[in-house]
Amino acid sequence: MLNIKGVNMKKIVFMSLMALVASVNLAKANDLDLPGEKWLGVFDKYVCEAFGDAVSAPRALDEMNVRFEQITTDYTLDHALLKGTFTQAGKLCRYNAILLADNAAQTSQLVQSIAYDPEGTGSRYIDCNEGKAVLDAAFKANKYLYYGHPHNLAFMLPGVGSEGVCGAGSKTIGANFVVKGKIQPKP
Repeated sequence: MLNIKGVNMKKIVFMSLMALVASVNLAKANDLDLPGEKWLGVFDKYVCEAFGDAVSAPRALDEMNVRFEQITTDYTLDHALLKGTFTQAGKLCRYNAILLADNAAQTSQLVQSIAYDPEGTGSRYIDCNEGKAVLDAAFKANKYLYYGHPHNLAFMLPGVGSEGVCGAGSKTIGANFVVKGKIQPKP
């Protein structure tokens, strides 16, 4: 596989395709799509560490009433689509994020995201930008934990008030998803 300064060309092509798909979806005010979705995980709890007990939501996410729903990955486990909702100025906003994983380093980075008012169109995208910025910052560059059986995937989120939940000196809190299995192909 051709590499340019350490970047795999397959990943560049995939990210370009994702940008095209996302631009079409933005115009339709729909959720993003992840081509080749194979695995599904659902949000379970917040954790401070692998195998940890459930803890309450961190302050920044609790104030926004963030509700993570699910994460799907492609067959390579390199590309993921996270979906959820949050409240901004008293209204519900949907949030979608495409994440790119480095499985060897157990890190992920935000590739693209959208946040929108599912009841609105056009300029109503702007109404969700404040909450989108908080979530984008939390998912910009993360470590993740993959552990247990059933399999758990916890994105360790910085800057959302983890010290109030996980203790002094804590810099991250995990948004934990439980892998539920393979996604059945659409007919």
